[in-house]
Amino acid sequence: MMEGKGCTANVLMIVNNLLVCANAGDSRCVLGEGGRAIPLSVDHKPNLKKERDRIYKAGSTVNIEGRIDGNLNLSRAIGDIAHKKNPKLGLHEQAITSMPDIKMHQITNKTDFAIIGCDGIWETKTNQQIIDYIYIQMQ
Repeated sequence: MMEGKGCTANVLMIVNNLLVCANAGDSRCVLGEGGRAIPLSVDHKPNLKKERDRIYKAGSTVNIEGRIDGNLNLSRAIGDIAHKKNPKLGLHEQAITSMPDIKMHQITNKTDFAIIGCDGIWETKTNQQIIDYIYIQMQ
């Protein structure tokens, strides 16, 4: 059974001169714009107040390590059905929801690139460190 399986989603669309980023989970999208790191997404972690409030209302807990019911360390994901079973709540009220945050950003002549990565890279380097590294590699 696939009940314990899940994944994050971070989608970046280009619509004319507009970047549209939809994110559910702890994958991240960051722009390199004129040498600066511009985040287009927020990591959905259980320790964020908005996320923690929903988790508690769904009847789950967040432990000291920031894990839901001692298990997952993210608060939004596709799948992870075991954390979406409260029959009294709608899909977007469950401890784990797949509802993405959406952010838009106008493309300008300073917009150089976007990078999307999983939590593994963002837990070891800052947004700016990654963007600086990419600029160096582009030279």
